[in-house]
Amino acid sequence: MHQHAYELNVLDPPARNQPRRRRIIPARQALNPILLDAPVVGSDGSRASVFLTPASATIERFMPLVVAGSSGVFLLGSFLATRLNGPTPLVNIMTLCAFAIAAIPAITSVWESVRRVRIDIDALMLLGAGLAAIIGNPLEGALLLFLFALSGAMEKYSLDRTQAAIVALHNLMPTEAIVLTDAGPERRSLKRVATGQRLLVRPGDKVPLDGIVVEGSSSINESAITGESLPREKGVDDAVFAGTTNIHGRLVVRVTKTAADTTLARILRLVTEARHQNASAQRLIDKIGPTYSAMVVIGSIVAGLALYFAVGIAGRESVRRSIAFLIVCSPCALVIATPVVYLSSIAAAARRGILIKGGVFLEALARAKAIVFDKTGTLTTGQVRLTEVISPTGITEDEALSLAGALESSSSHPLASAVMAGLADRKLIPHDVDHLKSVPGEGISATVNGHRVWIGRAQSALEHIDPAQRDTFEETVDSVRRTGKAVSALVIDGRAGVLIFEDSLRTNAADTLTQLRASGVRRIEMLTGDHKLVAETIANKLNLDGYQSDLLPEDKLNATKKLRSEHGAIVMVGDGVNDAPALADADVGIAIGSIGADVALEAADIVLMNNALDGVAWLHTHAKRTAKIVKQNLTLAIGVITILSGFALAGQVPLPLAVIGHEGSTVLVALNGLRLLTRSKA
Repeated sequence: MHQHAYELNVLDPPARNQPRRRRIIPARQALNPILLDAPVVGSDGSRASVFLTPASATIERFMPLVVAGSSGVFLLGSFLATRLNGPTPLVNIMTLCAFAIAAIPAITSVWESVRRVRIDIDALMLLGAGLAAIIGNPLEGALLLFLFALSGAMEKYSLDRTQAAIVALHNLMPTEAIVLTDAGPERRSLKRVATGQRLLVRPGDKVPLDGIVVEGSSSINESAITGESLPREKGVDDAVFAGTTNIHGRLVVRVTKTAADTTLARILRLVTEARHQNASAQRLIDKIGPTYSAMVVIGSIVAGLALYFAVGIAGRESVRRSIAFLIVCSPCALVIATPVVYLSSIAAAARRGILIKGGVFLEALARAKAIVFDKTGTLTTGQVRLTEVISPTGITEDEALSLAGALESSSSHPLASAVMAGLADRKLIPHDVDHLKSVPGEGISATVNGHRVWIGRAQSALEHIDPAQRDTFEETVDSVRRTGKAVSALVIDGRAGVLIFEDSLRTNAADTLTQLRASGVRRIEMLTGDHKLVAETIANKLNLDGYQSDLLPEDKLNATKKLRSEHGAIVMVGDGVNDAPALADADVGIAIGSIGADVALEAADIVLMNNALDGVAWLHTHAKRTAKIVKQNLTLAIGVITILSGFALAGQVPLPLAVIGHEGSTVLVALNGLRLLTRSKA
């Protein structure tokens, strides 16, 4: 595999009484490459600041083509001069120029390898070309290096194509913001903008930083992050994200995250780090690559000696065959077979608003036969509505709802949001709260307007209810749950009431599960904190293979462990907040609808930014297609090496054909991997 490292401009921290110094380091030396002038740690332990330089990136992008093209011109001139019986010095000069120019990339890489005491593919190619020249075939050696350089340029083009979606995300990042100050609007670098400051976002502008709208309304195009083509309406109190575009209307946004912490910056970091999360096949190839290259050199020497001494083939011919053997056995195609596929696959998913943190998770997803779904916000819309209030004895519905709203005003749970929406619909104002106490997964208690109030799970309510009311309360709850609705208990001074909620299935939930079964998933289960009767209703509607109900977050974690022991690798799909422990523990954790959710970005292995459930079905099919192409590439690479090596030792493969077969297989596996990009919208 050709080594083409992008360069980073690094601004070192100033030494005492010295100005800051700018230097260039290869991107591969940056262990934690981050955008926006954030600190970077080099391989030598130094810390500096990183700036992307479009000019240097452009130069490096086209340099392999310039090298290959220049070498090709001299090679063609040498060939024509030879056919036209041109002067021998002219032929030799053109051949030497073609050889020297094409050797530049290989020599550079070999020098780095020698310093690290390693043998890589460039060393094999350079050795083969040098030996060809020594035995009197300099033109064939030049042809070898030219085709190697040309293949490297095409390989680099293929890898650049896989980076297109990632580069597009980089280009989304604004560099300045209009800050509203007491003295008026002021344009500032993002590094000088702090949380809490107000920004002006004009029509057509990109949103500079994550924030909350405090004035105005508009439509925001979030397609670059979520993959959704339709804009979203935004008004006061709505969240907006850096890199999205304000279509119309003037917005004033209060900053909630600095430049290095925005959702887009976090996505960019995670995508960058995804390259290091290699699939097992790629890790194996990377591990044995240097050893394999050394074995090829030793094998070609042994083969040449065996042909000369044991078989009796002439020395010049035995050397030619051993050179051909060395060339065809070089693992270029084998090394690039997997990374180009996984990079293409990750880029294709990014186009759909799906963030994948590495090829290892695509590999695990492709082989998984069991998928577990959360219910609320995943299989259902998560837009829970408060449909009815059964107030405790002696308390009016409005008073009961006001007391409930007082406790729920500090919670982000979907049911709490539904209570607050119901409060707003009735134009009620929640009371002030004293001594509020929250038990995660159980409930919230407080003193409100002189009343002892508790709200939470019905299963946890009995200890707060007067014994005389417990039977009636349980009958009411069971009756509501048999209709498929969710309930919360509201206990006021020991008297029990019930809040009734309704959450509808996603319109494409059934189709998504059907597609998953068609793509090879054998078992689909649901984990939920809701009551058994509610869970049973949903499970029956979707024809699930099983479900578990009444689960706390830690119960979901234990459930995923148990399911893994029964079914092997499992996939967990959740909303990325309450499901964070289970998402982190599953072989593949998929968070859905989680734009801006820090917990999802950290806990999940794959994040569906666009809240589209059918993305799970597409993703499973995409992962299996990726695995299939990886197998095709490995089969092709190993097959070419096996077949051509035998013919090379038999003397049936001339050096030019060996080069064409070797480099041709490299290009084929690269192009095969790029097919994933063409089907990213499928």
